[in-house]
Amino acid sequence: MKRFFMFSIVLFWLVMVGLLIRRTMPQSHSTPSPPPAGTITAQEEWMGIYQQDQKVGYLQRRVTPTDTGYQWQEDWQMQLRVLQTTQTMHTEIRANTDQHYALTHFSFRLLTNGAVFQVTGDVAGQELRGEITTGGESSPFSFPLREPLYLPDTVQMALRNTVLQPGEERQFSIFNPLSLRPDTISVTAIGPETLSLQGKTQTVTKVAEQFNGTTVHAWIDQEGKVVKEEATMGLVLLRESREDALGNGWQNTAPVDLVTWAAIPVSGTLPNPRTLTHLQLRLLGPIDPTLFSFPPRQQRQDGTLTVASEDLSTLVTYTLPQTNPEFAADLAPTPFLQSTHPRLVAQAQQILGGEHDAVQAARRLLDWTYTALDKVPTIGMPTALEALESKRGDCNEHAVLFTALARAAGLPARVAAGVVYLDGAFYYHAWSEVWLGQWVAADPVFHQFPADATHIKFVEGGPEEHLALLKVIGKIGMEIVKSQ
Repeated sequence: MKRFFMFSIVLFWLVMVGLLIRRTMPQSHSTPSPPPAGTITAQEEWMGIYQQDQKVGYLQRRVTPTDTGYQWQEDWQMQLRVLQTTQTMHTEIRANTDQHYALTHFSFRLLTNGAVFQVTGDVAGQELRGEITTGGESSPFSFPLREPLYLPDTVQMALRNTVLQPGEERQFSIFNPLSLRPDTISVTAIGPETLSLQGKTQTVTKVAEQFNGTTVHAWIDQEGKVVKEEATMGLVLLRESREDALGNGWQNTAPVDLVTWAAIPVSGTLPNPRTLTHLQLRLLGPIDPTLFSFPPRQQRQDGTLTVASEDLSTLVTYTLPQTNPEFAADLAPTPFLQSTHPRLVAQAQQILGGEHDAVQAARRLLDWTYTALDKVPTIGMPTALEALESKRGDCNEHAVLFTALARAAGLPARVAAGVVYLDGAFYYHAWSEVWLGQWVAADPVFHQFPADATHIKFVEGGPEEHLALLKVIGKIGMEIVKSQ
């Protein structure tokens, strides 16, 4: 049953924070000076990616001077284990910069199990204009810019002659192509260290990179190049030769299963979790006080969390489509929930067959999503169009497709992310919520309406909001107080 719902997008984010955040597009708070002529020549670097001393991937980076600046290429490939299933991810980054290393064009592609998620963009004056391509369709987006955009590694080039003093911190604004939004990463110098790598000892500077509740450590040599990184899940990147990166130490499977690694331990058992309507837990560990409280279903008081699933007799139905402007955001399309796309609109109409009662429409959409999608673990960026096209996926694909179909029908809906109880632990999971006089949890994977009380919400919103879960993963435990 575990393979029916695992919340792999959270686990995927953990990987990406360790491997990609430093390679997206940051904004330096001060523009670096242009390099002296001939300073940067064509370069190629390779790094091996390891988990518990076993190779699980590699990274290739190449920079080439052009007449107007530089061309940047980066490719990495990883094999990860999800519920005893090997998942292969390949990422491509292509970028062009001017002579000051400022970004002029980029292309980001994520390939997983035949699916392609692509983001491209161009800097036009004070604006970044781009498009996201998924499920064979493209949609535009844009962001205003106040400063030039940079690749982190090109910023490092400009700062190669700068020595960061212990405790010195620098911040960068980044545009993340996986969430399509700006964020901030801070880099703090810890101090000099002696590092032994491939039989050679060298003096390096250790830095801590903090992003959205997660810390990544990196070791930078005197030329400003990263020679080692330590990320979450025990992932380690080491600078290597091309031959070693591609051919040294590969195994058929990764040593750590992401689902088992990310499970939240719990004290006590729940013998019939799918029928629970009330649950009280004690939260253990350092916890952000702003998390977990989503009344009336889920309420937190000090260290105690109480969850009560919705009572069907209290639901309020109405005639679709919902026209109250209060729900405009929960009816609008997003790059991940393409609810106005003709294919999704047509599918919603086919499912409902003229049904306009909100409660009955929610049931029909839930029934169809539960039946139509093959339930398999996946790693990638879930979008409604891709899920509709592939008819397969885990809880993420189920949640985004159901939510988009509901919005296409005029039923306010949103994605929720958190954990659900199964086999003695809480596992990361995603489901949906629909408005029926109150927000009602609906789980198209478990085929529950409303969802049982072991569905504990941490964040609400589509995949672009799920980075907030990094504040929780691996940091808390739970103790069952009572249930019914």
